[in-house]
Amino acid sequence: MLVLTRKPGQSVYIGDEIKITLHGIRGNQVRIGIEAPPSVKIYREEIYLQILEENKSAAAELPQDLEGVQRAWSERKQAALTQFSKKRVSRSDEDEEEAE
Repeated sequence: MLVLTRKPGQSVYIGDEIKITLHGIRGNQVRIGIEAPPSVKIYREEIYLQILEENKSAAAELPQDLEGVQRAWSERKQAALTQFSKKRVSRSDEDEEEAE
């Protein structure tokens, strides 16, 4: 771990796109500002740990029968394609009737 000393108003860069600025010190709290691209996710540690825990819980609830999930997905996909094809055929029939 790199530990740096900064005075209020001074900054540190991480790479070329992340800037961390010390904004002030009040008692035992330090105020920092972070400038980073939108693609960089920034979380307080307690929130990040909560997200990790929720992800673990969600992964544990996944169905054990992944083949069944894949089969159901394929069937729904095929049904949607069939329905779409039928709509296209009926529209082209209507277009032919209007042309006559």
